[in-house]
Amino acid sequence: MTQSQLDRTVARRTGEPLDVIRRLGFQARSGRPDDLEAEDLHLAVDCPFCGGGVALPVGPGGPRPLAECGGCDVEFAFAAADVYAAGPGRRPHRRIHAA
Repeated sequence: MTQSQLDRTVARRTGEPLDVIRRLGFQARSGRPDDLEAEDLHLAVDCPFCGGGVALPVGPGGPRPLAECGGCDVEFAFAAADVYAAGPGRRPHRRIHAA
């Protein structure tokens, strides 16, 4: 996949303008591709509390302004620069609670 193909795919899936996606600087990961298709990818951010990956629900207007971490049971704001494309293997970290 070329950079242009990646940018267009992310823009199409998120509903964001192509220039916004290019400015965010998405990059293809190096290494084994794991046979991922574009539909296997989703936008994600890391929870500031537990560090786990949180999938961003995307609608026609793009991602919602708040992300929700199910493990921490909290919603949080995020910067556009913190958004990345994640595949199905990206699992949230589980918060460890002190006993």
